[in-house]
Amino acid sequence: MTRLIGCLLALASMATCAFAGERKGVAADAAASSMRFEWHVEPAASGCGKDCRRWVYAAGPISPQTLRDFSSFADQHELRGATLVLDSEGGSVSGALELGRKIRALEMTTTVGRVAASRTRGAAPDIFADAACSSMCAFLLLAGVQRQVPREASVNVHQIWLARKRDKILTSSYTAAEVSLVQRDVARIARYTLDMAGDLELFEIALQVPAWGPMHRLTADELLRASLITPVSPGAATPVAAGPAMPKSGGTTGRP
Repeated sequence: MTRLIGCLLALASMATCAFAGERKGVAADAAASSMRFEWHVEPAASGCGKDCRRWVYAAGPISPQTLRDFSSFADQHELRGATLVLDSEGGSVSGALELGRKIRALEMTTTVGRVAASRTRGAAPDIFADAACSSMCAFLLLAGVQRQVPREASVNVHQIWLARKRDKILTSSYTAAEVSLVQRDVARIARYTLDMAGDLELFEIALQVPAWGPMHRLTADELLRASLITPVSPGAATPVAAGPAMPKSGGTTGRP
């Protein structure tokens, strides 16, 4: 309890949105203002029979509209128990928390990766491990009933801040109403983390990284302690594990 109170008091100096760097190979584009979703199923020709893997590629920033888009997407596909492959620079706190609860309700597995079309005709798209899940995306990762992070992927964190003041963080003034908004959202983030069986160490790490500087890439140890990865099987040691079919190698992404 003392640890929780300490985290909440420290978080009270932060605000309600989180932002990160661009994703690998994706240029900044004003039109790409909200996360997009792609549905993929392992081809039956691969011999998977009734156990063909199903996954959703979720790429782009999290916005207040993201939950509506995902709910509409879920109406068109059977997402329960599928894997969600995350490739996101972060975004709206409210959008992330709402989407995270929807992901947990669907009992999805979460991982980090990026999807590209396969060069083999009729084959499932390739999933590459060199992707980033940054800022509030880390809380989407936490929503999975099973959570996996490939060794070559990066999960990056930093402080969150008011969206409309993110470009002038050090020179802006802050009103009592804004402080009140921060306190409300801090409580929501704390409750969400506990509901997802996460560890408040995720807060402690993020709080040490100013929103105006480079993000911190979580180490394998930190991912474990923050409960951002889960054991592959009950009683097994928890490795930094790959998601569905992630053999492709590459560099890491996210802000330096």
